Amino acid sequence: MKMKNKSGQVLLIAVMLLATAMTIVLSVSFKSKTDTQITKLEEESQKALAAAESAIEVALKEGATVTIGIGSLSSITGFEGSATVESSVSKTFTTPTIQKDGSHTFYLGDYDSVTKIIGSSDGDNDITLCFESSATNPAIEITLVKSSGIKKYVIDPSSRITSASTGSSTCTPNSNYDFSTIIPKGDIGTDGQFILVRVLYTPTHLFFSRDTDFPIQGKTVSSQVTSSTSTGVSKKVTLFQSYPQIPVDFFTTSF
Repeated sequence: MKMKNKSGQVLLIAVMLLATAMTIVLSVSFKSKTDTQITKLEEESQKALAAAESAIEVALKEGATVTIGIGSLSSITGFEGSATVESSVSKTFTTPTIQKDGSHTFYLGDYDSVTKIIGSSDGDNDITLCFESSATNPAIEITLVKSSGIKKYVIDPSSRITSASTGSSTCTPNSNYDFSTIIPKGDIGTDGQFILVRVLYTPTHLFFSRDTDFPIQGKTVSSQVTSSTSTGVSKKVTLFQSYPQIPVDFFTTSF
């Protein structure tokens, strides 16, 4: 009877050891398979991103819609997708974040990228320029460049700059912005070329608006690429390329 009990215990231990060994082997195998899949997905993701960026570069160069695997992108295989170029007009325009002492050039007339000439501006509309925020407390210097001369405005809500305007504490077209100022249509005229806005003290976004559409400020390129493999990895990249930005040093004023 004791021998049978011992044999049963040995068999039970053997079964438990076998089960443990199988669990370890299966776990290692599963982890290895998972790691391989993750590595493959990462590689496919990087390749898809590179393909999307290449499509954007070619679309900007050719100024038209381009397709992966065709024409200038014929060398890219294993992916499907395209890149499109758009130049849309709107009554509003929002810049990326402008860093302290950085600037943005806003065109008042249509810009010809071939002749480098700026067309006549619309002298029938005031332009509202908003910026943010009361928490970071920026100020802006506006340089209105016309074919007949230059006008300057300085807006400092905190009155740190002598003789500067404090502007308005609201932005009627967009409540996400804390401050605004109006550039009168009488100042702009039909010979207004561009507005160069320099940001002082702290970074901010700039928001332009008026009652009619602004001239096009640049090109927006969107590219979406999907892997043809079973991973189905997809990447979408959108880029806005503004028209030439004029160095702020040309119109810098020291305070």
